[in-house]
Amino acid sequence: MPLIPGLVCWIEVSSSDPAGSRDFYAGLFGWTYQIDPDPHYGYYTIALREGEPVAGLAGIPVQPEQPVAWRLYLASADIMYTAEVLTRWGGQVLYGPVEAPGGSNVLIGADPTGGVIGFWEPGPPWVFHTTDHGSLTWAELNTWDGGRADEFYGKLFGYHQQQIGDRRYVDYTSWSLGGPTMLARLQMNESWAPNAPAHWMLHFMVDPHIGTDVAVNRVVELGGRVNIYPYDTELGRIARVTDPFGAPFALVDPTTRLVQPPTSIADRAGPKI
Repeated sequence: MPLIPGLVCWIEVSSSDPAGSRDFYAGLFGWTYQIDPDPHYGYYTIALREGEPVAGLAGIPVQPEQPVAWRLYLASADIMYTAEVLTRWGGQVLYGPVEAPGGSNVLIGADPTGGVIGFWEPGPPWVFHTTDHGSLTWAELNTWDGGRADEFYGKLFGYHQQQIGDRRYVDYTSWSLGGPTMLARLQMNESWAPNAPAHWMLHFMVDPHIGTDVAVNRVVELGGRVNIYPYDTELGRIARVTDPFGAPFALVDPTTRLVQPPTSIADRAGPKI
């Protein structure tokens, strides 16, 4: 993929049971795996969908206080500069910058609203497959301070930001760099648990021949749990689930979009957990 700073370039999930995570996602998405034999990198695992890299599987989080989670990485042209401006503009460096497999450099930080985010300076060549079933199709920052998030990420990467909510019931902006949009942020409100931290919610496309509802049943069969049952939005039919080891994510079938946008995405989704 071309190195364009600010584009989604990788995702990975942490786990207390890497073998169990491999079994779960293989059963849900049909992933196969390549495991790095070098113990220096913790036997890092690349998940493949029909031979194309779609995600990484790691061990426990690099920071013990961080929960098991899916992590989003945005491309950086200069990881040292990214670390510098992250702190200068109100964020925090949590880990790195360090060298990663393939001659890459990686940094994990927190934005000024508290959302944990990764930055990756890929070493060529770099391949990351998205927007097909079993892969990432949408990444959404859920935060209590949408305006500050817009300002920070807009300054960092120059995103074009478009408000697609009504600002009264839902404050929701999409972020793009002139091409297909994969990023957005949602401002949390009183319908969310008051202690919910800012976080990224990664949306994976389900096979439209199966659909979101059947995929949710499969999550439960494989040992995961449902946080929010399927609901319809203009993005597609979405459900929020958690894998057996505590990492939350979303499932979406974009072929079943609402023709008319709802008054409030939050109203369609029901209460947040």
